[in-house]
Amino acid sequence: MSKIHLKGMLFLGFFIALTSLPALAEPTEATLIEAWETIQRNDPETVVFEKLGENLYKFKTERFPFDGKLKILNVSVDDRMKDYEYGNIMGIIEVELVDLPADFSLKYSYSYSMWGQNNMLYYDEETDGWLTSNEYYAKTQEKLPKTPSLFFLNILSYGPILILIVFIVFSLIVIANLQRKNKQYMDHALELTEKSIELVRKSLDLGEDSNKTLKEILEELKK
Repeated sequence: MSKIHLKGMLFLGFFIALTSLPALAEPTEATLIEAWETIQRNDPETVVFEKLGENLYKFKTERFPFDGKLKILNVSVDDRMKDYEYGNIMGIIEVELVDLPADFSLKYSYSYSMWGQNNMLYYDEETDGWLTSNEYYAKTQEKLPKTPSLFFLNILSYGPILILIVFIVFSLIVIANLQRKNKQYMDHALELTEKSIELVRKSLDLGEDSNKTLKEILEELKK
């Protein structure tokens, strides 16, 4: 076998081995739309979700009063933050609920925003799939280190506020006790004052009776 043939076979074997390696998973607009459709279809509030054509669906939901057409206006995969430590890849589905009433956003803004949260998904590299914001947040929390140091750091960060609260509560208790004791003293002093007034009144009454008796005695002596 010539050297040329040997090199050719080696190159062919290397090419075949290279192409047989599994391709790295990458988020695409197609997989994003597919995941979004599944989420919309499985939403407990969804009554009807049927594809009518490209980027057009028949949609009815009990989350807010709508029974009509749902149209995808734009699809975006935002990977600008993927290289950061806690970065992520977001997928955004911009939609339109066709022929909405003019006052819809005023009446149902909250329920619409709840539904709209599922129009923004997050790519998960481990499963090569898209997650809702709630799913992504839950998975992120699981990855955070569960160490007691975080708890103590929180305690230290709120330490001055806790000390201030304890001081205020202690001061209020002391003031309340002083007020209670002062009230007892005031009540006792008032009671003594009332008794003194009563004694003075009785003394005055007794003096009047004595004067009256002396006056009667003088009048009898004059006779």
